[in-house]
Amino acid sequence: MVARIRDRSWTEFVAWCQARRLRPLPAHPWTLAAYARWCETRHRYPVIVRRVKDIARAHLLNAVPSPHRHPTVTRTLRAIERRDRTRDRRAALFVADDLVAAEEPLPKGKKSGQERSAARRGLRTTPPLVSRR
Repeated sequence: MVARIRDRSWTEFVAWCQARRLRPLPAHPWTLAAYARWCETRHRYPVIVRRVKDIARAHLLNAVPSPHRHPTVTRTLRAIERRDRTRDRRAALFVADDLVAAEEPLPKGKKSGQERSAARRGLRTTPPLVSRR
């Protein structure tokens, strides 16, 4: 069971690196730190640490130096831990009800205020050409 989780962590890291055209083995410390930040929105701190350790294990099994002790990676993991500890004390930036307020549909042929002002100003899709003097 544990071996499958390690293998899955490693294969997900390899797929993540390949999608971004990065080298998974030996991984650059920046790559591992970026992966940890990417995982932050999907997993809690203990899971991220376990994934980093699984990646370090794969490096050691392949006899290449592991980047998991690099200052960039350790600083990133400390920052993730700090944010994870204070997650429940942070306020939401926006009230969800304000973002999904129901708008009344406009009658056919009518434009909203923003569309009318944009049409009046004559917004362009390309910048105006400026003559050289």
